[in-house]
Parts: sequence; structure tokens; C-alpha cells
Amino acid sequence: MAGLNAVGDFELSKAELITSSGMVVDLSASIINITIFEDTTMSSLTGDILLQDSFALTSVGPIIGQEYLKLKIKTPSITDKDQIIDFTENVFIVNSLESRIEVGNSVTSYLLNFTSSEIIHNARTKISRSLKGSYSDIVKIMLGEVNCKKKKYIEPTSGSKRIVAPNIRPFDVIKMAMKQSISKFTQKSNYLFFETLKGYHFRSLQSLYAQSSTQTYTTFIAGSSIENGTVNIQKELANVLDFEIIENPNSIVNYTGGTYASNLIVHNIYSKSYKKYTYGIFNEFRNENHITQYHKKNKTDFPIYSHVMVDEKKRTVQDFPARTFVTSTSSLNDIDAENSTENNTFPFTPQNTQDWLQRRVSQKIQLEQGLLVNILTHGNTIVSAGDIVKLDLPFNSSLKTTKNEKNDRFYKGMFLVKRLRHDFDFGEKKHKTHLTLVKDSLEETLDGPENNPEPKPKKFGGLVEDREDFYPNS
Repeated sequence: MAGLNAVGDFELSKAELITSSGMVVDLSASIINITIFEDTTMSSLTGDILLQDSFALTSVGPIIGQEYLKLKIKTPSITDKDQIIDFTENVFIVNSLESRIEVGNSVTSYLLNFTSSEIIHNARTKISRSLKGSYSDIVKIMLGEVNCKKKKYIEPTSGSKRIVAPNIRPFDVIKMAMKQSISKFTQKSNYLFFETLKGYHFRSLQSLYAQSSTQTYTTFIAGSSIENGTVNIQKELANVLDFEIIENPNSIVNYTGGTYASNLIVHNIYSKSYKKYTYGIFNEFRNENHITQYHKKNKTDFPIYSHVMVDEKKRTVQDFPARTFVTSTSSLNDIDAENSTENNTFPFTPQNTQDWLQRRVSQKIQLEQGLLVNILTHGNTIVSAGDIVKLDLPFNSSLKTTKNEKNDRFYKGMFLVKRLRHDFDFGEKKHKTHLTLVKDSLEETLDGPENNPEPKPKKFGGLVEDREDFYPNS
């Protein structure tokens, strides 16, 4: 990468603090570390900046948690504006000062916590009115309420809706819309609302899965990236410095949470009737869109759960709907009979929870209890939360498989960047990135016997219920 002398290099172009008194302070000479967090489950960026101060800035400034922070950092080779951390116009807001310690020689170290300005505007604002239009249109209105001037990635939603906001914050309205949104492009649900360094995102999980990979990560033998006496920077950026597998599917959570199966009862208040819907992960898998499907030539992928039969009745895990949802609607011929206009017309569509609720719950749990791994890499500003990356972790075993696999069968292929943390160390002058990656499907089906019932003894173990067994000395 031209302009990049070593992996982890970064350039700090600006770090200015505007205090509540109007003083503008250049922090570049005082910074020890900067950390920035992106998360697909969070509605704003957060971060902290560790400073050492010999000018009593906390008192002179003063610093009271009402400051503005202008920050611009980039990877030296990057010229694309979307891949540069530039918050010189859309500034961060410092929301707290903590961990203040005297380190000697009249030097104080302390940590400034900062966040996106939109979350502060959200805390100041309440919405008490009726909102009409598609959910994506309502989201645009709510981002306007928090004075968002950043780039917005808003996937259009289908249907005309009406939301009555009962004195709640704009982001609470967006979260209401997020749960029920259906994509206009794919008619799929599972929307997310989050912020990255690129801007704000209101889009379906499937739209994230459909993206091209931005980076490949794998492990290398020490020194293997040196070619002709020079470090291959491009190869080294793909190096996984460390990794930790943090989560595998939890069957108890999957049964009780509704990942494997669930029932839904929808009570129609208008027609005085109800319908029951049953969700099974294997039955519905092909009706959903999972990550691997978008990145295989034959467009096929498989669940991360085994479809083996688990009892003598030849039932699989999807045959135990241990969770039941109950919702209400007021609809007639796909018209929301509960909400009307001033002219007594009914242009709005009902919630139709049967189209999204069970699938959303199942896939949401898979993102929390699926195949998750933390990796540590050399930092760059190209990869963001919500991106797709390719991962290949080694297959560690003293025994060879029949296929002589070199990579772990579960932790290979395309992964979603669920969250990440940028660490800029000004002592070492290095940038590292911690990423949490997740996937919800496999490239090949899980093999197993046709039947795998729980081993149980044929004879009953007996029943103890006599008084002398419990009170032998009475």
C-alpha cells in the first residue's frame, strides 16, 4: 500500500478540544491513547482519549463533560473520505471525565469519554405526535430531529405505516420501526440501526450479508510476510495476531429463546379471530437469507445446527416450539383497520407479525449465540462494523482429517463484523483493531447418523417417597 511504511501506521491530522468557555486546545502533544468503538447493536459511536496534562487543563479549560472534540486520523495510504476518521465538522461531544490520577512532577493523566453528537441531541429531544409514511421515511425524519448531517445508508421499507410516538426519544421511534420493517427490495425483515465511521445505517441484515468482502484475515508463520528483505504490508494487514473463540451455539438458549422453533398466535381484534403460526429453523432456512448464501456460486448454505433426530419419535430440535408469542392486530384484507386518516380512509398496512417476528428473534439470537470469534489485527480504517470479511483460522489437530483440511470447518469463509475497536497507541505509534466476527450459516451440511436419540436406561430408576427415607430418626 503506497504511502504506508509499516503495518499499523497512522497519521493524526487534528485533535482539538473546544471547552465550555470557548477555549480551543490542541491535544496532539498530550495524547497517550485513543480508542473508538463501532457496534452493529449500538446507535452511536463511542470512544475515549487518554491524556497526560501538565497545564491543569481540567481546571483552566475547564473540562466538565460539555466539550467538543475535533478529531481526524487516517491510515497513510488511504485517500477515500469514507475510510478516514474525520470528525472535524461533525464533532464528537465529550460526555465525561474520569480516572483522573496524579502521576508526579505536576503531571495528571485522565480519560475523556466521547460520543457522537446525535446521541446527545437524542437525549434532549422528545417526540409526541403521529408519524406517517414508510418506516424508512419515518427514520429519515427522526434523524433530522437529532440534527444528523452525516451520510445515511437507509434501505427503503415496504408499506405505509402510522406510529403514534408517546413522548419518547427519536431513537426509540427508530427502534420501534426497526423491529417491524420489511425491505422494499427483498421483502425480508431483520433491520439494524447503528453508526459507523462512514455514517448512520438503517438497513436489513441481508443487505449487510450481500456486500463484497473488504478484507481477508488468516494466520501466518512469523517472518513469512518478509519478501526479499522487505515486509509485505498488504499480507501483514491480513495477519491475525491473536484470536479467541468466544461463543458457540447454546442449546438451552436456542430452545427457550425460539431459535430452533416457536409458536405465534395472532389475535385479530377486528374479525374476532386468531391464527397460529409455527416456525421451524430447518423448514424456514431457505426462506431466509444467511451470510454464506451470498458468497457461494451455487447460492446454497446450511444451518449451524444439526438436523439429526433426537428421540425415538424421530423429532429434530425444530419440533419443540418451547416459546410462544402472542400479538394482536386489527386488519381486514391487509388493511390496518385501527389507524385511519382525517378523511376516514385506511391507507396503512398492519403489523403482520407473522412475516417478521419469529424469524427476527431466531436470527437475532444466532448473532448473539452463533459462531463468534474475536480477532486482533494490525489496524486500518478500511474495515467497519457491518462489513463482510473473509476469515481462515487454522485446523489445529494432531490427527489429519479425511479431507486433509487446513482450516477450521466452522471458522472459515465469510463473517459479519459485529463490532470492532480501534486502538491508537501514541507511545508505540501503532494502530491495532479488535474485531468480533459472527456467521449464521455453513458452507456444508453437518454430517451425522439418521437417528441420535438421548441415551437412557430402559428400566426406571425407582421412586423414593416413604417417610422413613426422609426422616429416618423421627
